[in-house]
Amino acid sequence: MPILPALPAALLALAALPVAAATSVTLPAWTCDHPDTIYRDAFDAPQAPVPHDASAGSGGAFPGKLTRTVHVAGLGDGTQDYYVFVPDGYDPSRPMPLLLALHGAAPYASVDGYAMDIRDDWAAIAATAGFIVAAPVANQVIYDNGSPYAMSWLLPYNGRVSDYDLFAAVRADMEAAYNIDRTRVYGWGFSAGGHVMYDLAVSQHSSAFNASTMAAFGVSGADLAYIACAGYSSAGCDALLNALPRKIPVDIHIGNSDPNFPYAKADHLRFVADGWVNHVTIFYEVFVGGHEYTQQQLGQIWTNLCPNAVTP
Repeated sequence: MPILPALPAALLALAALPVAAATSVTLPAWTCDHPDTIYRDAFDAPQAPVPHDASAGSGGAFPGKLTRTVHVAGLGDGTQDYYVFVPDGYDPSRPMPLLLALHGAAPYASVDGYAMDIRDDWAAIAATAGFIVAAPVANQVIYDNGSPYAMSWLLPYNGRVSDYDLFAAVRADMEAAYNIDRTRVYGWGFSAGGHVMYDLAVSQHSSAFNASTMAAFGVSGADLAYIACAGYSSAGCDALLNALPRKIPVDIHIGNSDPNFPYAKADHLRFVADGWVNHVTIFYEVFVGGHEYTQQQLGQIWTNLCPNAVTP
């Protein structure tokens, strides 16, 4: 399914939420190479400790592709479906990582299908890599000559109820229904979803998904200036990054013919100038193509995100 380019939007600067202290943890290689490993051989060389913070959700084991529902008063009709993938190997006694996956701007009548496509594309990776995927549906209606035309993400202007509240509700629902490892919550977004993912990580407008609560995040076909640094000078954008509690690992994938390519390239240079380290806390991949992503790229993104965890 083709995905519409991100639609223009302006975002007023918002006061940042209080940021809790957080520490990045690099996981031992076996954590990602063998995600089903429970015990290590006693004769193995000493391994770095693997942190866990289990949500101990009581919903039991419900593997496969699922639809779940949350209720956010004041958002749409107050009831929101979102789409989930749980690997067959899910064991309620063991906490599993969670990935929040955000779709791009979508045709008005097809937005649910876009969220399902994002879920399904990530499911192919999650099935073998051992993590849960949650893909919510955007609620911002875009009008053309008074008629609904497209859907994108509803931003938190002036404290209004927004899709950021939906993200928090999705995380709370997942942690209640499944045993989620809170040290390994990740985010990824494409196009408009990538713009929002940057905003979550950099601007700290969400208490559920931010630089202190996400282990790492990725963006495809997105840039900082669209939302997170909108209205800021270059120095002001640097100040946002430097104010973060940690150098949260980030993966940037961008096509060399994507209209956002010059901005993504500049974002990479900005992260490095502000202290992120190539192939350690910043991963930058330019591919031959346009405003798009592939499952192969999703696999590369997960390879870069997976070795990271965060502790309070």
